[in-house]
Amino acid sequence: MKKSLVPVVVIAVLLALGLVGCEKQSGDAVVIGKEHIAAALPIAQTPNAQSAPSPDDQPHPIADDEITVDGYVMKPEARGTSRDPRALQAEQWLVKVRTVDDGRTFNIQAEQEQFDKLNEGDRVKVRYRIGKYTKTVWASEIEKIQK
Repeated sequence: MKKSLVPVVVIAVLLALGLVGCEKQSGDAVVIGKEHIAAALPIAQTPNAQSAPSPDDQPHPIADDEITVDGYVMKPEARGTSRDPRALQAEQWLVKVRTVDDGRTFNIQAEQEQFDKLNEGDRVKVRYRIGKYTKTVWASEIEKIQK
């Protein structure tokens, strides 16, 4: 009986911390960029699949033929393709916004329909959560397109 109760208590504590550890925010933002990322290739088809870096790996300078996008280093020709390190199993339509109030910049995963309607410079109403301690933005969405 006690063994089955422990996971339930742990889950309840984690949920409580998750709810207390974030703040809901909403406000106006300006679209500063859009990007489509193709779906990633299945693991078996990925050429030159690399294992996770070992703890002994040291950071190396970015090569002249590489770019940095959202903290990921890649070749320019890989950006937006299935070889993009940000690619997931499904296609992504990312909208980069900057909030009007505090200038915070972050990406929002949009539906293709919404993505197609937006242009750089458009104003949108956004809703998102901010971690109280890390100030990381997550669970962001576009509520309404303002014209």
